[in-house]
Amino acid sequence: MHFSAVKVLLISFLCTIEGFAQLTNDACATATPLCPGTGITGSNIGATATVCPNCEDDFTFCFSGTNSIWYQFTTNVTGGNAAFTFSNLSFNLQANRGDQLQATIIEAAIQCDAATYTMISNCEAGSAGGFTLSATGLPANTTYYLVVNGAKNGSATLPAEATFDLTGSGTGFDRPPAALSIGGPTATVCPQTPTSFTAYLANCTDTSDFYWSVNGVLKAVTHTSLWLTSELQNGDVVSVMCSCFNICPDTLNFSYPTISVDPLTVDAGPDLTVQAGGSVQLNGTSNGTDFMWNPTQTLNTPYAISTYATPQETTVYTLTASNANCALSDEMTVFVSDNLTIPGSFSPNGDGHNDKWIIEGIEFYPDAQVVIYDRWGQKVADIAGYSLTKAWDGTNKGKPVSDGVYFYSLDLRQNNNTKPLKGSITVIR
Repeated sequence: MHFSAVKVLLISFLCTIEGFAQLTNDACATATPLCPGTGITGSNIGATATVCPNCEDDFTFCFSGTNSIWYQFTTNVTGGNAAFTFSNLSFNLQANRGDQLQATIIEAAIQCDAATYTMISNCEAGSAGGFTLSATGLPANTTYYLVVNGAKNGSATLPAEATFDLTGSGTGFDRPPAALSIGGPTATVCPQTPTSFTAYLANCTDTSDFYWSVNGVLKAVTHTSLWLTSELQNGDVVSVMCSCFNICPDTLNFSYPTISVDPLTVDAGPDLTVQAGGSVQLNGTSNGTDFMWNPTQTLNTPYAISTYATPQETTVYTLTASNANCALSDEMTVFVSDNLTIPGSFSPNGDGHNDKWIIEGIEFYPDAQVVIYDRWGQKVADIAGYSLTKAWDGTNKGKPVSDGVYFYSLDLRQNNNTKPLKGSITVIR
């Protein structure tokens, strides 16, 4: 069977279904928008009439407003001519039903108020085949309506029902294609450095928000065309999406060329803890060529990748590495602990009081090692796992040492970067 015959039979079948759904554009207030560059398939099957005083269908041009369907279009930013072509008309061939369509373009001074309608195109009084509605000299950014209904031509008592294809064109209707592009970095980007991207639009009005993605993953939504990011990696692809026009929106996408990020890296190392008065080694890593630690006051060599720090209080140190193109920084913290109390003397005289060199808080450092030296640098005691029970009792190989000043080295062995605490202790008998 020929396609047209099948289409006619299908239309007839749909019309006989009880409760056939009302058309969405059966009223002026729900007119279907017509979009530039896009054709649609329409139908007035099941259309109704609202003929009454001040009703939207209460008009008579070359036809009256019965079983009408509605379309609307808005002229572009320049205005001009508009033409709308109806083609491929296929009628519901039913006894006592007409077989012609009627249509025109109207302007409404008050939206959908028939008393304010003005016909601005030719009026198609009844056509069984394709036809075109044309309007000229239309002002810019103005909304107009196409009204279409079926004729009761000949001896028909029922209005015509048909499907059709509808396309629009013309200097006042067509709009130049909207275009989107991105302005961004033209050279290698420094890592973790704020980098801006700007979306540029052409022939676009009523712009939506801008949706920014990196490698296809949404990262930000901006109200303006500018986006700033510090999280780019080498090889990333930045893209943006937005839409133009509230009526007949046009969605645009654009991807910026692959981003090149300088390979500079820097790591200030892990956080460390040092006992008050002690020193700790800061070990940074980087592929840069120049280095700087800050703050510098408590460092012995701030320009080396590794250096010693002797902070008096918990301090955040920043290592900045640079090469010929970029600079990059990282932070670490040295926590200063003051939970040790190291006495400057003790009296191992056997009276049961202050007979051992007790370091308060040493229990927090179970791996601590204490080495005692005399004034000539000879080792007097070497105690690993120094504790309350293993505290020095003022002896050297079981024999009491002489009164006087001795020197200690206390290695808390908390990490490999910490220098031993050093000082003096006086033995008083």
